[in-house]
Amino acid sequence: MHLARTVLAALTATALLLAPAGPVAARGTGTPPTASDRQAGRGPHPEPWRPYVQQEWTGPAGRYCSFPLGVRVVSQDIRVRVLARYPDGTVKHEEFAGPLTVDFVNTDTGQAVRRDAGGSGLLEYRPDGGWLRYTIVGPAGFGFRPGDLHPRGYYILDGLHVISIDATGTRGLALAVGRQENVCVALGDAAN
Repeated sequence: MHLARTVLAALTATALLLAPAGPVAARGTGTPPTASDRQAGRGPHPEPWRPYVQQEWTGPAGRYCSFPLGVRVVSQDIRVRVLARYPDGTVKHEEFAGPLTVDFVNTDTGQAVRRDAGGSGLLEYRPDGGWLRYTIVGPAGFGFRPGDLHPRGYYILDGLHVISIDATGTRGLALAVGRQENVCVALGDAAN
């Protein structure tokens, strides 16, 4: 786990280094770097953390599992911050962190399993706002649908995982270091 968090920190630092410097207002700090900042190699800083609320949801039968999959939040204290913006001010990189415990529910049978999904993530957006890549240092949840480049299911990914999303929305698992649990199987889905 320590290695995975180190890798996420390195990815975050790399993202910050590669992010183009936009207008002052788009950097999030509200002030341009000083001459000493530029000499020291310090550029834009992450924006302040703010609370994020994970909403409960239910996916229809066939999206992730053969049955409707419900996700019920048990406890959370998630935060999010913008790490980089495009020159027009839209978000380019966003970081999520904080504890999250959820119950996954087979809504046909009522069977439920509780999982820790409170890892960290770095979400990279395309200029149009669509997702490009999601780097997870788990445990965290992520779903793959029919037609994606990974077996259908809703997974708790623990370790380091990178999900790529192409322009059509097709998801693939580009890097997987650690454990993958398909909660559909844990809830009795024989089709996964």
